[in-house]
Amino acid sequence: MTTQNNTVDTKPNEVPIPAEWAALGACTGYAPRAAEDLRLCVIGPSNEGKTTWLSSIPNHLILDFEQGATAVPGGKAVRIRVENYNQFDTYINKLLEEGKAGQRKFKRITLDSGDELVDIVAAQLEEEKHCEDITEYGSKGSGFKLIRDRIFGKLRRLEDVGYTWSIVMHLSTKTETDPVTHKERTVMRESIYPSLAKKFINKCDFKLLMFCLPQSVEMKIKKNIPGRGVIEVPAGTKTVLKYFVNCRTMEDKEGKSRGVPTLEGRFEVPLVDGWKEFESRYNKAVEETKQKYGA
Repeated sequence: MTTQNNTVDTKPNEVPIPAEWAALGACTGYAPRAAEDLRLCVIGPSNEGKTTWLSSIPNHLILDFEQGATAVPGGKAVRIRVENYNQFDTYINKLLEEGKAGQRKFKRITLDSGDELVDIVAAQLEEEKHCEDITEYGSKGSGFKLIRDRIFGKLRRLEDVGYTWSIVMHLSTKTETDPVTHKERTVMRESIYPSLAKKFINKCDFKLLMFCLPQSVEMKIKKNIPGRGVIEVPAGTKTVLKYFVNCRTMEDKEGKSRGVPTLEGRFEVPLVDGWKEFESRYNKAVEETKQKYGA
C-alpha cells in the first residue's frame, strides 16, 4: 500500500493586522531575511573554501582567529587578526560602540573560526575562575554553559545594534559506536563541543557545507588546419578543483534552509565572488516561493 501526503491550497492571511499590533511590528505573509541579513554557519574540512567563500561577502568584517584569510584571491571582506581574548573583547566593544552610535562600518561579522574562538574564551574563563580546565568546572556542564553564555552574550549584543554574523566551523573525523549495530564507524563531526555546535546551528538561518572536488576538464588549443582555417582541437585533459556549497547538510531539520524550499540543495560556486552566486540563487528561490504561495 502506498501513502500520499495531503496537500491543502492556502492563501495569504486576508485578516488585517490590528493597528496597535502593527505599530509594535507585527506582520504577516512570507518575508524571509534578505540575503545580507542571514546568519550563516559555514562548515567543512580544512582548506575546502570556507574562508574564501565568506571573504567574497562585501560590507563585512572577519575576526580572523586563524590567519586564514590572508591568501584569499579577490576578497571583499575586511579582516583583522585576533590573537587573544583581550583583542577579541576590544574589537567587539568597538563594534558595539559604533552600532549604538548609528555608525556601523560593517553589516556582517564573521568569527573564523569557532574552534579557535572557543579555545580563547575557555582560556579566559579558566583565568577568571582559577581552574585548569573550564569544561570540568562546577557540575552538570557548568563550564560548557559558561563558554556558551560568554560567546552568545556578545553575539546578542551585536545583533541588538544591527549586525548579523557568521561562524566558521571545522569538521573532523571521529570514531563512534553505531547505536544499532554496536559496531565502530567513522563519521565527520564539528570540531567544537557538540552542545555549542548545536546552538550555533540552531541560531543560524543556513548551515552550509563547503567542499571542493577534483574534476577533469577537457583542454583545447587553436590550430590552423589547411582547408578549414583556425579551429579548436582537443589537447588532453587537466584536473581542476571545483568548489561547491551544500545547503542540505544533515538529515534532520538542522540542515534545512529555513523558509526557502525551492533553493537547490547543492550547487557550484566560483572561487572568486562565490557570494554572488549564492545570493542570486537565494533571491531567485525566495521570489519563486512568493509566487507559488501568493505571499
